[in-house]
Amino acid sequence: MFEHLLRFIAETSFEDIPPLVIDQAKRCVLDWVGVTVGGVAHPASSLLIDLVKDLGGKDQASIFGTSLKSSMVNAALVNGAMSHVLDFDDTHLAALMHPSAPLLPALFAFGESEGTSGKDFLTAFVLGFETETRISLSMGASHYDRGWHSTGTMGRFGAAAGVSKLMKLDVEKMSFALGLAGTQASGVRKVFGSMAKSFHPGKAAFDGLLSALLAQRGYTSSENILEGEKGLGSLLTGDFQPARGLEGLGSRYLLGGLSFKPYASCLYTHPAIDAVIQLRNNHRIDPQEVVRISCRVAKFCYDAACILVPQTGLEGKFSTAYCLAIALREGRADESLFKDEMVKDPSITEIMKKIRVEQNAGLSEKESEITIRLRNGENLNSRVSSPLGNPENPLPKRALEEKAKSLMGMIFPEEKIDKIFHKIWNLESLNNISELTELLVAER
Repeated sequence: MFEHLLRFIAETSFEDIPPLVIDQAKRCVLDWVGVTVGGVAHPASSLLIDLVKDLGGKDQASIFGTSLKSSMVNAALVNGAMSHVLDFDDTHLAALMHPSAPLLPALFAFGESEGTSGKDFLTAFVLGFETETRISLSMGASHYDRGWHSTGTMGRFGAAAGVSKLMKLDVEKMSFALGLAGTQASGVRKVFGSMAKSFHPGKAAFDGLLSALLAQRGYTSSENILEGEKGLGSLLTGDFQPARGLEGLGSRYLLGGLSFKPYASCLYTHPAIDAVIQLRNNHRIDPQEVVRISCRVAKFCYDAACILVPQTGLEGKFSTAYCLAIALREGRADESLFKDEMVKDPSITEIMKKIRVEQNAGLSEKESEITIRLRNGENLNSRVSSPLGNPENPLPKRALEEKAKSLMGMIFPEEKIDKIFHKIWNLESLNNISELTELLVAER
């Protein structure tokens, strides 16, 4: 598997990638920029930014949404963590990961420092995306089920591959870069609901970039970190199948399977949120008239997103009950509703007491079933098979821009945001990615 994948990365050019895939890549960049700049004000981001200030380093790359520059690896760390701290970033359900969060920070950091072109940047993104998602697919669901956070463990392969492509490394050095990334692989789901979850993609971006920089200088590693005895495939999963990951390589790009979030919570909660909002809007439900809400969800939603009594806004993003309560009361689930004070709001907690969440083995991660019982004895039912934002029910371009604008509007004026959008939608025409990164920093 490994050599075949490496040769695909090394030999694929911008011209080989279908225009629809390039367009999807630009959608990823726009969405990622929005959630990253939107994450600047989070306390977890402030802690990382303050640490990087204390550590110092060459001014090689920008920390977006601020006026700061730092070393490439430090910028990748902070931007990666900021992009995931709101849990509002893109998700690939089949690969069980957030692909852009560990990949784009490494590409932006290296690309800004080295003056890469927009075409090369997009090519590296698509190939890095293919790398991390296909390796994650090879690992299978048992990797995630054992408690590993695939965004952290597998995302570093995307970062290492993408930067290696920008460096134009040969196959041997690229294998060392991915080997160095793989030997650092970690990230456990135990930390979901805390600041450490967003640290995972930041550290994956840091490690992937560092690995490529070392390989470029001749630092060696195993040439096949995944396969064979004591490879990651045997260590981190019980269902390692390289053929599953390689299926359609070169003819089918996995970017088409990406979901863009309309709600600022774990993607596994989205089918249930959609179902409640549909019932609320169609029947004009008064929360006071609700006696009980029964919610049936898939396995990974029940495992990863069912914190019973969230104490913080971050925990609220992993509490299906909390997500349903705000969906019923507000008809939405945007970032403003995931604040620490909101999860203790009596009007919200009273609704949560009426909610029962159960696992249903017959549901996929895209599905949920909701029954709302009213005081008059009426039962309202809804079943969602693919929530808004999923590939089968895509978020329109205008909605994607509105989401990014609402997040960036806390830092940047509207005129500047429009310029950012223009650069992103025309990314392949940029001679230097710095034409975009210079717009992503705050005034000193």
